[in-house]
Amino acid sequence: MNGPQAARRLRSVGLVISAAAAMFTAGCANMRDVKLLAVGGVNPDSTVSAEVVAVQHAPGPYPRFSQVPPPSSDVRTGPEWRAAVLSEWNTKRKTDREAAALPFSLANTDTEVWAERTRAKIPAGERSQPAPSVADQAEAFAASQRARATPPPPPQ
Repeated sequence: MNGPQAARRLRSVGLVISAAAAMFTAGCANMRDVKLLAVGGVNPDSTVSAEVVAVQHAPGPYPRFSQVPPPSSDVRTGPEWRAAVLSEWNTKRKTDREAAALPFSLANTDTEVWAERTRAKIPAGERSQPAPSVADQAEAFAASQRARATPPPPPQ
């Protein structure tokens, strides 16, 4: 027997074995549960079983094709969806490029090097510490704001 014939025979044997397994396990199915899926099969333990049975026996009028509403006019067309998706992909690529260009990452544990490089970017005239009077004014302002603040009510 050559390769294709053997493969066909193997497939047919597998099909026969699968069918036999299905027949043998069919007796394991709980027919009560299977019947619940059929029309008229309602779980009697359900709180809405009486309503479901009533609706099944009197389903009401079916709509006519003339009553079907027209399709929405504010739905994007295929090309509009494509343009929107491409726009989002372009935005993602731009964001990825910008993020890759950032000098600092959370994996970098040497933060002092980053801080020194960042401090070097500050103009020379702005590198000095603020005068003590300015620091005192800032502290006084912060203290006055803390005094004015009211704490939130305790959780209930």
